[in-house]
Amino acid sequence: MVDDDPVDVRFVMRAFSDAGNKVEITHVADAEAASDRLDAEAFDYILLDINMPGTSGVDLLKRLRGRTRTAVTPVIMLSSSSNVADVNRAYENGANAYAVKPSTLSGYRAFAEGFTRFWVDVAVAP
Repeated sequence: MVDDDPVDVRFVMRAFSDAGNKVEITHVADAEAASDRLDAEAFDYILLDINMPGTSGVDLLKRLRGRTRTAVTPVIMLSSSSNVADVNRAYENGANAYAVKPSTLSGYRAFAEGFTRFWVDVAVAP
């Protein structure tokens, strides 16, 4: 998970834990740290916020799609923005999905459950 907001990170981690998921969340707070980490390690999925200080999530997404190691790793944008332009930019640059951050813990739980049902239980990973 690449997100600069510690509150959102806690909500996501708690939601996945509460949902009884086997998904292990690794967190980095900015795009540069994520870029370095993704150069060194392979991850099954990337949850990526758009709006972060410094390098934006979309700029990181472009970088990831240009690298062999992360070119096909599923990237799910998880952003507070519901702006159509942001959604379109994310998909145009290779996002596999886009979700607006929920406003409640129950919303985050629903996201975690839906994520697991699709990405872990149904989708075939590259």
